[in-house]
Amino acid sequence: MPNYLTLVKEKEEEELKELDKRMQQDADLLYLKKYTMTDADKVKVPNIINITLNKPAVFAATVISVLGNTGQQTIVESSDKGVDTHEIEDFQEAAFNGANARLLKIPGQSLLNPFADEQLCFRGRTARRVLFRLEDGILIPDITPWDGRYVRYEASSQGLVWAAYSTTRSKARIQDEWGITVKGKEGKVLDVWDKTHNEIWIDEKKFIEQEHDWGFPPVVIQVVSLGYGSSLLDKNRNEHEGESIFFLIRDLVPELNRLASILQTLNLLAVKAPMKQTRKGSGVPSEYDDATGLARITAMDVGEDIRPIDYGDAKKAAEMLYGIIEKALQEGSITSIDLGNLQFPLSAVALVELGEGRDQVLMPRLQAKALLNKATADMFTKQVIQIGGTIELGENGHKKKFSTRKL
Repeated sequence: MPNYLTLVKEKEEEELKELDKRMQQDADLLYLKKYTMTDADKVKVPNIINITLNKPAVFAATVISVLGNTGQQTIVESSDKGVDTHEIEDFQEAAFNGANARLLKIPGQSLLNPFADEQLCFRGRTARRVLFRLEDGILIPDITPWDGRYVRYEASSQGLVWAAYSTTRSKARIQDEWGITVKGKEGKVLDVWDKTHNEIWIDEKKFIEQEHDWGFPPVVIQVVSLGYGSSLLDKNRNEHEGESIFFLIRDLVPELNRLASILQTLNLLAVKAPMKQTRKGSGVPSEYDDATGLARITAMDVGEDIRPIDYGDAKKAAEMLYGIIEKALQEGSITSIDLGNLQFPLSAVALVELGEGRDQVLMPRLQAKALLNKATADMFTKQVIQIGGTIELGENGHKKKFSTRKL
């Protein structure tokens, strides 16, 4: 039997290192990490008014809002006319509703579709652990969302070989879920599933090993088909696979912040400009406030002078580049018309083109979510069929009985 702790470490160190850096960069954009200007050698530039614009957060909130307003329709098709597809559709909807009702009991836990929307937007991938099982004769509709950044797995032409979820959890959560006490305030948990059994590792020590009868890892994984890592099979393909919504603007946002910082710094310099002074004698410069203060008089000898340092057209050049970057940002994200702040009218052709640009952002996420929900439904249907008999599903007050024979 493979040592899954070793396999996970190898993936993290060799395959997923650059991908994890990319995901951290996207998280910094989403959370508007404070921008600090650096030079070409990554050294902090002093005396700069650093500006962090809200562009990526607005973009993200708009996309999530649009995805959240999309509806989902469950459709089951079969070539066998004797199959009651409506019964299966009702079963799947009841299963998803039951799983969401279970998640609602956990404070701060997102429901399945909202969690998937955010994951597919910001991670470019997500996963779910699906464990429909009987406990004391009661069916537990357990679908647990997994953050795609911390999912490690191996797949073959036959499907998923194994999947693991590597997270850090509080001491109380570990004690409540597995009855295990850790020394510190938190512990690193590795939850591994393969085709025959489950392992729980805590702080790199295996505590639980239990078998299951499903014949497949009870995990579904979906990656957004954008980024070309799945088709351009280069050595560093992982970091280019399953791109986030920041795919086309990831490197532009820091440059926009740089320009905003330059412009604001130049504005301050215009108000309180550095000066150069021509002096005779000792050459000691005047006090700045004495020489430039409002309604102040500065006495100077013949040949002496005080003038602001000329920065040339730096401000004009920055403003021109600002326009170029802003256009590139709109081409790679959501346009002003989508945000509702357009300041001028557009032609019908332009509106269609802008709408197509928005679809390029949204459609890969919608397609990935549809495939994720289909794979989830396929998996819990297989699990329920193995349970057999008649099962009850749905939210409290809206539960319905289903015969697994009809599935």
